[in-house]
Amino acid sequence: MAMQLHAASPDSEHYVAKSPPPPPPLSPHPEPAPAFVKPKSPHVSQGGNAPVATATTPLTPGRVDRARHDHHGGGGGGDEAAQLLNGIVLVLRAGAALLSFVAMALVASCRHGDWMDFLRYQEYRYLLGVSVVAFVYSAAQALKNFRRRRRGAADASFLDFAGDQAVAYLLVTASAAALPITIRMRSAVVNVFTDAIAASIALGFLAFAALALSAMLSRHA
Repeated sequence: MAMQLHAASPDSEHYVAKSPPPPPPLSPHPEPAPAFVKPKSPHVSQGGNAPVATATTPLTPGRVDRARHDHHGGGGGGDEAAQLLNGIVLVLRAGAALLSFVAMALVASCRHGDWMDFLRYQEYRYLLGVSVVAFVYSAAQALKNFRRRRRGAADASFLDFAGDQAVAYLLVTASAAALPITIRMRSAVVNVFTDAIAASIALGFLAFAALALSAMLSRHA
């Protein structure tokens, strides 16, 4: 056997059998393998495995304003009702201003001399003065209401409600005070003077009704 090994290797003097290297020593505390974590999908609901389709809607200025309005508790129906009431109040005040102006013009035109002069009667002077006040007040309120609606602030104040009531009271008292003497005049004679005074009294009552209704609606606007 030794002879065969010596014959197989010509350099037997320097021949050394090589063995494979030993395996590395095992660590006493082996590191655990990393656990596999499944990534969460942003489109999966919490309670199920079915994917949920999500859509992103761009916010336009109109949608932002609507969202702010809904967040503060405002409703579209209530806002539309308030706008409608304020529009009716504006029309009523403008109508009261027009009626008062026509009544004022009719009374001021009754200067026909002698007994057909409105300055001879205290009731007609009072009716003229109240018609002037009602015209100025109603026109100013209608203009203020129109500007307020254009700015988007349609809330009425307590002063508007009180002012409508006060001017309406003046109109009804002035028209009621001028009515008895006019009825007596018209029972005796019917002419341009009595017709103009009767028309101004009727317009005063209509202006009173317009402002009274305006006061009721402005309270709820």
